[in-house]
Amino acid sequence: MKKFIFIAAALLAGVCAANAQEYKPDAMSFSTELNYNPGGQTGRFSLPEYGIKGRLFLTDRFAVKLNLGFTVDSEKTITYTEETDNSVTKSEATTSSTTFSLMPGVEYHFGDFKRVSPYVGASIGFNAGGTRETDPNELVRKPTFGFGINLETGVDVYICEGLYAGAELGLGYGLTKTGRGVTISNNGGTEVQTKGSSEKLNNSFGFFATPSIRIGWFF
Repeated sequence: MKKFIFIAAALLAGVCAANAQEYKPDAMSFSTELNYNPGGQTGRFSLPEYGIKGRLFLTDRFAVKLNLGFTVDSEKTITYTEETDNSVTKSEATTSSTTFSLMPGVEYHFGDFKRVSPYVGASIGFNAGGTRETDPNELVRKPTFGFGINLETGVDVYICEGLYAGAELGLGYGLTKTGRGVTISNNGGTEVQTKGSSEKLNNSFGFFATPSIRIGWFF
């Protein structure tokens, strides 16, 4: 899948280069952007691995933007236990998480380059979701909520009219809270529900780079 994305982007760039037009957005131009981050991001409040961004240029230099993300992760662990009679029993445990993120922001583009548009910006937002852990004996559900703010700088490179690619780096802070949640267990055929005994707070702060594939279209 990753190779296909890279090959498709390279072919598209080649087609556009053959019919290159020098283009940068005007006031009231709108763009949508797809983002794929193969390596993950560190030290910032980040979107999930896949995300989409909408951006509206109020002038030819100032833009407002909105990042949206949604991801579902799941992991299954199978444990084999050898019994005294040499038989083997198998048990399964599953951990899954769901996260939705929403992050509005602003950008200011500068420079008079014909096909390159550097910018500075800022964004603020939140994510929300939950985790779910199951095994043969119980089910544990915990809610998650996060808040973050980023100061960013980046560049858009216009491949042809209406199409661009880009990269971004900056400084970010994030706070994520995992709530107490509930544990549901089976006690002699009776379902018993108890509240969790602890919450967890995770703080992150630092510089970040986005080693991602960003492809956008202007309308």
